[in-house]
Parts: sequence; structure tokens; C-alpha cells
Amino acid sequence: MHKPTLCQMVLSSLFFVLFVITALTLLCTSFNHSFAQFFSILNKGFYKPLIWGFYLGGAVLSLVYLLHSLWRKERHIPPKLVALASGALFIYLYLHPPSLSQLEGFLLSLFFFIAFGILGLGRFLLKWQDSPLTQTLLFFAPSINTCLFFIFALGLQSYLLDSSWLAYGDFTLFCVGLVWLLCLLAKCPNHFGLYEYTNLWVLAVGILIFLLSASTLFQVERFNEARLSFYVLGFLSWLAESLFAPKSV
Repeated sequence: MHKPTLCQMVLSSLFFVLFVITALTLLCTSFNHSFAQFFSILNKGFYKPLIWGFYLGGAVLSLVYLLHSLWRKERHIPPKLVALASGALFIYLYLHPPSLSQLEGFLLSLFFFIAFGILGLGRFLLKWQDSPLTQTLLFFAPSINTCLFFIFALGLQSYLLDSSWLAYGDFTLFCVGLVWLLCLLAKCPNHFGLYEYTNLWVLAVGILIFLLSASTLFQVERFNEARLSFYVLGFLSWLAESLFAPKSV
């Protein structure tokens, strides 16, 4: 465990604010007929511009690190490569925002499951062989907080109201990620601090609200902008950890 950086505290606060907005929007849409289209409207009118803002923030974060590393003449190469790659990616996404199909959305969820779930949570539960490649992977493994962002985003779904194989796959990824998280909480509670426990409560309340609002989530595109915004926020959190935070496995 290490002390959270300012950037991580800002991102955690932003996660909580975004959770409150999403939760209130879903509850209003699901239980008040006067706001029946509220979530669909915010999905395009609020979350989409927010994602663009996250793309721009990611590009700025990468640039700030590159300038900082050049100023201090740091010789550690991997973070610089990450900053270059992520900066180029965010600039491209800002200029050409993607419109993901259901299959592309599932593949993105699968990627985050591997990167955040297996690498992020599995590093505490699995026995890794000591090799240079393993150490490099573990150095860039996301924190538990970042993994919580991912599981929260994965929980933003219609919970099998859609009977397609993509929906079943999506639900399976969510269940496996949640089980891994609970196993980690039971076996390694010392890895959870104030921020982790706070976000665990946010995740629990969020899942309950998503279950109550499953019919509302079913009416919008399964891979909606609200969900993508939490994915991008999680990626920003991982980027900040990789570039600025000390790592301890």
C-alpha cells in the first residue's frame, strides 16, 4: 500500500461524482414516467462530451509526464513509452471518437477484464513466476481502486434481459471479476485502505441500482456512453498510476 497521489484522489472523487449522477439518472428514468427518456438523453448529451474531455485530459496527462521526465532527465524508458503511446491514442480518439458496435464493445470489455481483472486482481491471488517479463507486467498492473472502476463499468448492463451470446459473455465477465474481487477481499484485506473500502460501497450500491434499472439499461445500446465513460476513467486512473505513482506488488 502506498499513499494516493493527488491525481489519484482527483480521479477517485470524479468517479464518485460520476456515480452519483449515473445512479440518480437511472433511478429517475426507471421510477418516474416524466423522466422516461432522461438516461437516453444524458447518454448522448452529457456522457459523450464527458468522454471527449477524458480523451483530452489523457493527452494532457501524457504530455505533462513527458515534459516532467525530460526536465528531470529521467532514464526509465518504459513509462516514457507508455506516455508516448497513450498520448497518441488519446489524441486520435479525441479527433476521431469511435462508435462501438456490440461486438467491439464486448471485445473492449474482454481487454479490460484481462488487463484489470487478471493482471490487477490476479497478481494478489496467483503465484507468478519470477522473470523479467513478469516483473514488467506487474510493474504496470493497475491498483485495486482502478480495478473497482472497471468492475463498476462492467456492472452497467441489462443483466440478461438481452438473450444474445454477447450479453451472456458480458455477464460472465462481470460475475468472474466480482468473484475475484470478493476472494481478494477475503484473503488479503490488508490491501484495502480507505479509498478501496469507500469504492467497494459505491460498487455495491451501484450494482443494486443497476439491477433495479435493468429494464432502462436494456432500452439503450448495451455498450452505452455512460459505460464507456467509466472505462475511460479507469484507463486514466491506470495511466496516472503507471506514470506518477510508486508501485508495490
